Amino acid sequence: MVHSHIIVGDSQTINAHAVNMAKGLNCLAADTVPCGKCLSCRVFGSGNHPDIIFVTGTKASGIGVDDVRQQIVLPMATKPFRYKYKIFIVDKAETLTPAAQNALLKTIEEPAPYGVFLFLAPHTHNFLATVLSRCSLQKLGGQSAVKETDPALTALANDICENIHKMDMLETFALYKRFELYKESKETLQEILNLLYKSFGEKINEATAAGYLPQQNWFNAAQAIIYTKKVLTQNGNTQLAIELMLVKMNTKVGAI
Repeated sequence: MVHSHIIVGDSQTINAHAVNMAKGLNCLAADTVPCGKCLSCRVFGSGNHPDIIFVTGTKASGIGVDDVRQQIVLPMATKPFRYKYKIFIVDKAETLTPAAQNALLKTIEEPAPYGVFLFLAPHTHNFLATVLSRCSLQKLGGQSAVKETDPALTALANDICENIHKMDMLETFALYKRFELYKESKETLQEILNLLYKSFGEKINEATAAGYLPQQNWFNAAQAIIYTKKVLTQNGNTQLAIELMLVKMNTKVGAI
């Protein structure tokens, strides 16, 4: 069973889907479709289900590290009160801060057999690549199937990952022209950044698995990508943000 899901679509649709999914998983009379009559379904209807938890942000800035620790990580340490799964429904999951997502990684990477996570969001571009890679993605509202990644985006990310440290500064700045093709779509730019982050993460993991020390430049590149994702989310200047990211990715360790 997949324990972590990102459910994307309009708010009403994804909330209804998550509720139905959570009720079905803990239904005492069915495997996936809630019967609406068993004790679990009735308790959920009363708003007091002990093993279906709605996670919310306590600050206007979004769902932070403290929210994740208090509402997910700590409750996950105890088994369900009386039902099969302890299910966490995270509404407005696009407001999870990068630090909060990092605080979640171990929990969703090595979930307890009873833990299920439903992250609800209108889009995916605020999620870190490390979170996306650990979750099943469901797109609702006419797009129930997962959208396939454009091969051109994957090729761009892989090309930059393999060659950015070999380029001179003029070649680095020239790379922005390849991003410019997608500048009208923030979601596509975020998808490219996610692919870039994944590419550098794979290089780091491969080196570690082989017993080698990963290059510091790879870690610096990953940090630059995370920072750029945040800037674009806050509607910063697209060209400036991406050019700065490319420069940081190109710059040798210790130079800046």
